[in-house]
Amino acid sequence: MASRKAPNILIRKSYDALCFNSAFFGFYAHSGFALGLKEIGFVPSKIAGSSSGALIGSLIAAGLPPEEITRFILTLKKSDFWDGNVLTQFLKPFRKGLKNYSGLLSGKKIRNLLEPYLEGKDVSELPTKMGISVSNLTKGIRELRTNGNAIDLILASMTFPILFEIPNINGEEFLDGGVADAEPIKEFILDPSIKRIVIHDIENRKPVSEKILMRAFDSCVNVIASETKDLKELLAKKYGKKIIRVVTNTPYLHPNKMESGRLALELGRRSAHFMKEQILGKNSK
Repeated sequence: MASRKAPNILIRKSYDALCFNSAFFGFYAHSGFALGLKEIGFVPSKIAGSSSGALIGSLIAAGLPPEEITRFILTLKKSDFWDGNVLTQFLKPFRKGLKNYSGLLSGKKIRNLLEPYLEGKDVSELPTKMGISVSNLTKGIRELRTNGNAIDLILASMTFPILFEIPNINGEEFLDGGVADAEPIKEFILDPSIKRIVIHDIENRKPVSEKILMRAFDSCVNVIASETKDLKELLAKKYGKKIIRVVTNTPYLHPNKMESGRLALELGRRSAHFMKEQILGKNSK
């Protein structure tokens, strides 16, 4: 009697991915959330981030302990990343020429802050796979970069319009990743190895601006974010992916109001603990 062969079954292991969304001065809450994830025992196989989420996500992907990241974030002062003073900022457009002026900050001080952790590192070489969301102005598209100089791409992803000078990387110009894609998870949805996607979504209670141009810009970004969020939910459903969206509500932070950063960090940490069962899966205890 001929022996029966075992069926040839391909068993594909599924993994969890983590996404940090774009949020103005969201690095406080994101770093706290990362700390909370470590405390509850969640370890993602892949990470993506936009703007402040790209900053914290890259540090996590580089293998930095969340405790060290939170210490780094809590020591930040405005002078650590802000170029010059009122007079030099006023003169800057004339010094550079109105044709070449694109923002208040050069990003050099932020680069100096990141160099001890990421100097010379390529995104593709980080211990955990990382994707950085950028708005490519030259090509007119949104990109999730998984290779290239990590600091260059983080700064590109953080280039909030008017605040930062528009960077040029290999002949291409970039803007804040959050302008086009606040939560870059499309690639995770289409990745057959990813089953669950945890998103840290920061709501920072940003007040409505008195300036009509800023109100218009904020509204456009919100419309894009709302529409793409709905489309991603539909795409995730089609591909059988589960999205766990963890929302942290924080005070509004900006360069002249950073005193609530410690509170925002703690609120992010608590969000991870509050959503522990959903983050780890229904069978967790």
